[in-house]
Amino acid sequence: MVQTLENPEEVFQVITESPKPVVVHYWAPWMGPESPLMPLFLDAEESRGDEIEFVIVDSGFIHPQHSPDEMPLTVLYREGEEVVTAPFEPGEIQDLIDRA
Repeated sequence: MVQTLENPEEVFQVITESPKPVVVHYWAPWMGPESPLMPLFLDAEESRGDEIEFVIVDSGFIHPQHSPDEMPLTVLYREGEEVVTAPFEPGEIQDLIDRA
């Protein structure tokens, strides 16, 4: 299941405690009601959800090492550490998911 989180503490908990790689898509309510990339994440979760944790952060919160100016942003974390980022471009996000 693709989790939708708003609370930064819950986001950090998933990033740091998941035994799987975590793909986090940072989105904000002022950008629209739902990311247009949601179908990409749902498809990826259906095919690789047993291997990867998928999170949509829908609150305007973004990990402190990034700036709100970078949103929307998708980040792959492994063992709590950032591995790679992708801008709002489906092909690059798919490549990021493939690397997980």
